[in-house]
Order: sequence, then structure tokens, then C-alpha cells
Amino acid sequence: MAPKLKNCSNCGRIFVDTGLGICRDCHEKEEEQMQKVSSYVRDNPHSRVRDICEALGVKERLVMRMIREGRFVMDGIAIEYPCESCGTLITVGRFCEKCSKDLQSQLNQQQQKQAAQAAQAKTGLKAIRSLDMGMKGMR
Repeated sequence: MAPKLKNCSNCGRIFVDTGLGICRDCHEKEEEQMQKVSSYVRDNPHSRVRDICEALGVKERLVMRMIREGRFVMDGIAIEYPCESCGTLITVGRFCEKCSKDLQSQLNQQQQKQAAQAAQAKTGLKAIRSLDMGMKGMR
């Protein structure tokens, strides 16, 4: 498989993609920023994402990616970031407790609805078969 040329999503330069998605220079800069973020979080374990970004001048996208990758999973570190649904500050997962319960409730309702539809379709199919059987006897 031949290497692919791509434009770096950070700086726009053309580079040979090695799977990083960005050019080598931008990757090195990003790694340096990640080291700064890690050091900052070690020194300020109850930081908010916004505080980290403002203090270090890094993009929120970078800090959120680090959180999703589990780079701050240590005792005593609780970085606050917004719930993806309502924006409430949380320290674990993608959604706050309320939104998680709401999503679970919606999922349960949808499953019950699908089960009811499947049962109704099955009953309708039996009725059609019995009608079909009756028609064969009349021939």
C-alpha cells in the first residue's frame, strides 16, 4: 500500500500520512503541549478544562482528547469538563448523572416500543396465515 499525501489539519502543509493525521512538526508541538498540560494538572489536580486552556494557551480540543484517552486517570485528579448534553460540569464520563438517566429512560422506552411492534407484527402474521389456511381449504 502506497503512502498517502495529506494536508495537515493543523497547519495545512502537505505531508506523508503515517497514521497520526497531522504532520510531524505539528505532532511534536502537540506532544510538547500535552507535557505542559500533564504538568499543570499534576500541580493543579482540580482544574477545569477552561482554566487549563487559559493558563497554557492550548486548545480545548487537545485537553478533551487527553481526557478521553485516559491520560489523567490518577488518584486525586478531577478535571472538570462540560456534559456533552447539557453542559453541567462533570469529572467522569461523557454525560452528567441526570442526562445519563434521561438517555437510559429513552433507550428503555424505545426498546419497549420495538418489542410491542414486533409482538404486534407476529400476531398479524399469525392472522394472515390462518386466513391463508382457510382459503386453501375452500378451493
